[in-house]
Amino acid sequence: DYTDQRITSADLHNECTQTHTGTSASAPLAAGIFALALEQNPDLTWRDLQHIVVWTSEFDPLANNPGWKRNGAGLMVNSRFGFGLLNAKALVDLA
Repeated sequence: DYTDQRITSADLHNECTQTHTGTSASAPLAAGIFALALEQNPDLTWRDLQHIVVWTSEFDPLANNPGWKRNGAGLMVNSRFGFGLLNAKALVDLA
């Protein structure tokens, strides 16, 4: 259940908060995962990273949400969640 997972961060008043959510929280995490992949394989292009994200993302934890469709490549995709959750280990391993 992903609803109980939180990111703890400093807020605007130098206090700790556990309400850091959305793209403000996910974009830095994704950038860190991409940095690990590029450290593993510096020859990756941005298109390589796009493909690796698509092939290693997991939709299963989000499958109960509406809007999932199978695309022409046979992968599940959602207009709200893209291809699902990033799997850092799988992404770096595939890099």
